[in-house]
Amino acid sequence: MNHWLAFWGFVGAAAGSPDEASPEAELLRRVDEVVPYRALRVAPEPPEIPREEYERVARGKIITGLQPVEGHAAKKAYGAGLIDVPIGRLWAVVNDELHHPGYTRITYAELVDGAPCQSGRAVLQFMPVPVIADRWWITHLSSNERIWEESGGAVRELSWTSTVDPTVVTSEKGREVVAENTPVGFTRGGWLLVQIDETRTLLEYYIWTDPGGRIPKAAANLFAAGGIKDAIEAMERYANEAEPTCRRPGCPVGLPAAR
Repeated sequence: MNHWLAFWGFVGAAAGSPDEASPEAELLRRVDEVVPYRALRVAPEPPEIPREEYERVARGKIITGLQPVEGHAAKKAYGAGLIDVPIGRLWAVVNDELHHPGYTRITYAELVDGAPCQSGRAVLQFMPVPVIADRWWITHLSSNERIWEESGGAVRELSWTSTVDPTVVTSEKGREVVAENTPVGFTRGGWLLVQIDETRTLLEYYIWTDPGGRIPKAAANLFAAGGIKDAIEAMERYANEAEPTCRRPGCPVGLPAAR
């Protein structure tokens, strides 16, 4: 955590910082306030977003980038956007992946273990990949209860890893997806939500994927970077157009108990 504090302290004092009353300064203050909670993240080594990128976010931009990973051709893709949706509603949206088809590039999602919206669930997911073989994988999703508790719910994280064990898929449709398509090498990543105020949420997303098969890594990296912006926009659109099932009374909304 010390390198985060040193980094933000240095750049915060640098010349050319935004005016204290500007939207950029407001967002940067909030980003600084939640620095200690980033040390509690469960997602392994999420990319650090450059400070100047948050200034662009404050101006209404969705930023994206790629971060090299030593020893791997596949890069981590990341992005962030300021969403005009309260954190509770947006949290329900990102946890509602069974209903993301139609909004995201994922066109099929099926629960194979656990309960909908609950931490520890496993979901079969399928994504068409034009020209190249379509991909499937099983996402294992976990919510970070500690970061929730210590921030009072103002910072929330949903992270995942993947497997490709076909034996856990038991439905007819799911077995068809597995049998007819190519499994990914791996996919890992996470959503981070930071409450800015009662109506706005900073939404950060990153993913590290080896698509497997014979997709050139350069093409895969570009595809992943484009998917980041699409995913953030999809969450905002879903939040504004639909009622997430994870908002239903008694729903665990990503945690072991209802919140």
